[in-house]
Amino acid sequence: MMCRFLLAAVLSVSSVSAVSAQAPAFPQANVLLNPGKGYDDVSRVWQGIPGIERAPKGRLWVTWYSGDEGEGAIGNYALVATSGDDGKHWSKPVVAIEGNKGTKIGDPIPWVDPKGRLWVFYNQLTAKTETSPTIRGTCAIRCDDPDSAKPTWSEPFLVAEDGILFGKPIVRAGGGWLAPFFLMGNQAGRPETCTLLSSNEGETWEWHGGTSIPEDLRNFSEATLAQRKDGSIWTVIRTTKGLYESTSTDGGKTWSDAIAMPAYEGPSTRACMMKLASGAFMLIYHDAKKNENGAYPRTRLMAWLSDDEGRTWPHKVMVDERSSVSYPDAIQAPDGRIYITYDHGRYNAGEKEVLVAIISEADIRAGKITSAGSAQRLLVSRALGYGNHSDIRTENDLATKLPPKEKLDLYLLIGQSNMAGRGLLDTEKSVSKLRVLKFSPNNKWTYGVEPLHYDKPAAVGAGLGMSFAREMADANRGVTVGVIPCAVGGTPLERWVKGGDLYAQALERARLAMKDGTLKGILWHQGEGDSGDEGKSKSYADRLAKMIVDLRADLGAGEVPFVAGKLGEFLAMETKTQTPCYWPLVNEQIASIPSRVAKTAVVESTGLKDKGDKVHFDTPSLRTFGVRYAEAMKLLQK
Repeated sequence: MMCRFLLAAVLSVSSVSAVSAQAPAFPQANVLLNPGKGYDDVSRVWQGIPGIERAPKGRLWVTWYSGDEGEGAIGNYALVATSGDDGKHWSKPVVAIEGNKGTKIGDPIPWVDPKGRLWVFYNQLTAKTETSPTIRGTCAIRCDDPDSAKPTWSEPFLVAEDGILFGKPIVRAGGGWLAPFFLMGNQAGRPETCTLLSSNEGETWEWHGGTSIPEDLRNFSEATLAQRKDGSIWTVIRTTKGLYESTSTDGGKTWSDAIAMPAYEGPSTRACMMKLASGAFMLIYHDAKKNENGAYPRTRLMAWLSDDEGRTWPHKVMVDERSSVSYPDAIQAPDGRIYITYDHGRYNAGEKEVLVAIISEADIRAGKITSAGSAQRLLVSRALGYGNHSDIRTENDLATKLPPKEKLDLYLLIGQSNMAGRGLLDTEKSVSKLRVLKFSPNNKWTYGVEPLHYDKPAAVGAGLGMSFAREMADANRGVTVGVIPCAVGGTPLERWVKGGDLYAQALERARLAMKDGTLKGILWHQGEGDSGDEGKSKSYADRLAKMIVDLRADLGAGEVPFVAGKLGEFLAMETKTQTPCYWPLVNEQIASIPSRVAKTAVVESTGLKDKGDKVHFDTPSLRTFGVRYAEAMKLLQK
């Protein structure tokens, strides 16, 4: 089988004509430059499966995919971002590759060929309809000026039908470009774990030979290639039991039976193996131990080094020890530094990251990352949306497992950004979610993990609500605590009083949540939005007291406990426009609430620190603040 390109303005008209004569029409994806709001961080609810490349003069490119509720779904699309400062800062996606209706795009992998051209290969599948069969294959776009921040991209073109090009091609010592390929349809007697060969610098690619993974071990045969000194080509392959290997001694035409790599029994996921400039081989995979269920988790992403071309691996260094890290891809720069991309927490709130690490061969040999120019966890992109298939599955699952209404204690969180939480999320030290739930943006229950709020997805972080909930759950182990996040950053009190939009929104969400549980308290932190106006500051207590009375009445909750927190003592005495800031007056007004309204308390902010912006509490202070709120709430509940 041979498939030819369809390149607009890059290849000759005669090449295009030859394609039309030899191959059936293949649906062409849409290449969107500087894609808009529908593809931004807030819109994406999951993301992962990245690849990385470096242009000849140093510009970095990272690819990954997202779209719909999860990977493998119709509607998935590929994204491309770039960095011109060695990975310190990354652009928003500058390219999106999206199929037409009924099509999914996935598994993008970038590659700079020997001519300095950047390819972005990707998998495309158009679902079967009543009038047409399933159409699948590997396609690509290409640019000839990858050191430009805004290169000129080709139209999409077909590379090969029926399968996925999963790893970077290599240039064989004897000539030709060889790429790992996984046949997913129309095998026609060919082994599924195979290769494509181009003998004409990418003008055409043809199936070249492969091996087969037993069906009980076969998942996605994602593979990477390297050529040994004796000319043989070695491949490392993903299976359900970890990594397998195979060798070809005739340039990739025939391959040995795939056998296990005993030292790399592990999670079923992609590894990255490549030959470094020194001749050493590098392998990036997981140094994971079986969990209590007997499965290997995607944790402890490690880089190993071999001086005997993959036969032994005596040197290793940790790339990222956390859980939910996976799918490494790597490239080496002329100065020897190794750029590794991988994903972290594809579906997890507060994660959903594409990251880059920079290490050297010396780091792997030393067992620690200390070389000049090294870096870890450089953020390429973080998806901020809510509603991936894991979110929805959790909501549906919890809907059948909620405790009795009298055993689900509810707390309404209202106010502005310091209630919503702007602290740095630290997933390694996250607060336990045991017996803590949150009311999701879909108005359904999900696990209580941070961020609790989604008022401003690009800004939300750790908040006081989580440590509060943990304290309340620990104080009464017979109940589950459910928080109802409703705070919105940058909002004045007038939007929270009866008749205001945020009052109405919080009331609606609280009423929906109260169908499943019992409202036990209300948490309030607000006032920064009123502190720039002397009149509003002086009337703050009167207005807040009325809001408390109205809200309790509208919720039908009697004198449900209400706890307010004072503003941070680190706030500036002037606004950004150099006018007076009356936050001490607002704090005086807040302090008077217990003398005005029954069953209310005020929490001090003394000793708490800001995160460096003189506006928002830092994460440790928010944790402490939440505990203070809990202590006040418990006293009111006695």
